[in-house]
Amino acid sequence: MKKTYWWRIAVLFVGMIMLAYGYVVINNEKLNLCKSEDGIDVCILHYNSYIDPVMFFSLAVILISLVLFFISDSIFKKWLHFALIWFLLTIILIIFAPVSTGGLMNFGPTKESVSIWMAFLFIISSLILIAYQKYKLRKNN
Repeated sequence: MKKTYWWRIAVLFVGMIMLAYGYVVINNEKLNLCKSEDGIDVCILHYNSYIDPVMFFSLAVILISLVLFFISDSIFKKWLHFALIWFLLTIILIIFAPVSTGGLMNFGPTKESVSIWMAFLFIISSLILIAYQKYKLRKNN
């Protein structure tokens, strides 16, 4: 067993936990997690503008983590460094993106659109990085 398999399992697990958390928050009422007190619903978890971005990014992490089980330790370590930097960049961009764009012209990034694009670009960039590193490793051997 490779040394980094526990890290690979952790990446998959974190992605699944983030997705499950988002699902539970979105479906509070359906899952009977809200109580009605004096006609007002009181929920344990509350939906906010960061739930959708977390779910989009978790889907990207889950998809890529399935590929990670088929690569070498050295390629995984390089990908992990890339993923941590990408994750920090994504967090910064989502924090500074507006919740919505208003007015007649609905152009410009929102938290949701930034998260969708960053998740999509993360998948593409990760696959390119993994393929390039695998090609480079084969070429050197």
